[in-house]
Amino acid sequence: MSVLHAFLEKIPAGQHALVRALDALISKAAPALATSLKWGNLTYHGKKNVCAIISHKHHVNLQIWGGANLHDPRRLLAGTGEDMRHIKFAHAADSDLEYIADLVKQAARGLAIP
Repeated sequence: MSVLHAFLEKIPAGQHALVRALDALISKAAPALATSLKWGNLTYHGKKNVCAIISHKHHVNLQIWGGANLHDPRRLLAGTGEDMRHIKFAHAADSDLEYIADLVKQAARGLAIP
């Protein structure tokens, strides 16, 4: 069973399409990243963690390590931590997926590549 399918089995069925869309976006934006389940979340990493998809009761977060340091002129990334940022989704159509793919690419360049 794939890591994606293992994660889907643990989350509400209403979030499956959104998680599949985000997984496809991340896989296309940063194809060299490995995928695993860490802390119960679908996590993408190279030498370091880059991003994770996290299921909540009524939404899904795309969490990005190093998000505070990314170029985000639209200020789509939320959070107040020193390093971590996230994007909250109710549906895949909530945001500009091309813009989000660029954020993932930036994070992968900064964290996954030696």
